[in-house]
Amino acid sequence: MCMKSLTFLLLTLLLSFSQSLHAKQLNQVVLHLNTPEKMTMLTNNVKNLRNKLGKEANIVVVVNGPAVVRFTQLAKSRKQLDTMLGLGADVAICSYALKNRKLLKVQLLDGTTYLEDGGVAKLVELQQAGFAYIKP
Repeated sequence: MCMKSLTFLLLTLLLSFSQSLHAKQLNQVVLHLNTPEKMTMLTNNVKNLRNKLGKEANIVVVVNGPAVVRFTQLAKSRKQLDTMLGLGADVAICSYALKNRKLLKVQLLDGTTYLEDGGVAKLVELQQAGFAYIKP
């Protein structure tokens, strides 16, 4: 194989790898909700992202702070949660925010994930893994 062919092959492989990395990053999104008043905006963001990125995109919602009350049996957010879950989003709730509000894991609405290590740690983990960060 001549040097020009080898160089061309290596450049093609590098470009292909770069494009696949870029596509993977675009298809991994974490939305951060800590303000309960932004629940409708969050739900709309999930809908819009799913429409734009397609069904293969990995969409994670991390909820902490005062917003956790929207995902307990005390709230009337079941319909919005079901919309997000129906769109394939993972909805994860901070254990520390629940404890600070004297709420229990068993009070979470079905379909949510309990983050034992907290919401902030999960946000850091996902961003380090290449997830795009969005705060409605």
